[in-house]
Amino acid sequence: MISLTRLPEPPRLAQNKEKWLARFLEQRAENSSFRPSSKQYGHREIRDTLRAMSFHKCFYCERKLSETEDEVEHYIEVAEKPELVFTWENLYLSCSECNGGKLPNTTIPVSDCLDPCDPSNDPADHLKFDDEQIISKANSQRGQRTIQKYRLNRDDLDHRRLKQLKQFYKLLDVVRQNQIREGRQTLTNQEKEALSIFKQPEHAFSLMFSIYLANLGL
Repeated sequence: MISLTRLPEPPRLAQNKEKWLARFLEQRAENSSFRPSSKQYGHREIRDTLRAMSFHKCFYCERKLSETEDEVEHYIEVAEKPELVFTWENLYLSCSECNGGKLPNTTIPVSDCLDPCDPSNDPADHLKFDDEQIISKANSQRGQRTIQKYRLNRDDLDHRRLKQLKQFYKLLDVVRQNQIREGRQTLTNQEKEALSIFKQPEHAFSLMFSIYLANLGL
């Protein structure tokens, strides 16, 4: 998870949300389990804006998403606050695993967790990594609750992070070998740029690499 800046509300949502909400609440009054149409809140214009916000990654776990994998989801579930179903600030982009597997707000409320769109809480202050495994930093309760709610320590994510780490360490080994061969103590600008690609926000699991590169002084 990295800090994200919410982009302006898409015109499609701004122009239709009140009408959509009124109709949805009418239908829900007749059937308490009625769900909104994903064709509305998941419209391409809305989805594309969320993709741009998150650099085509899941808001929570940071895995890269294709158009067939991403899901527009509600930060606070429809079942708990149906009035927020078309609220722009309540729409997030996630992978199916984070969306489908997250614990409900009644079990772990979002107020106890990190919100990638909240500038007052930097995920880097609450999360860190032991190799590919994500853990809370300095026993941060907010970090731990975030890991628990979105299951950020699940096996499929460990596997994906490890795969990326292997690529990173392979490049780092080449850089170290070049330093030894050329008798250098410092990295060239080209080497720094090559390594820094891993911490760019568009890269999968960029928080993890930002932490590791910071430890290397990069």
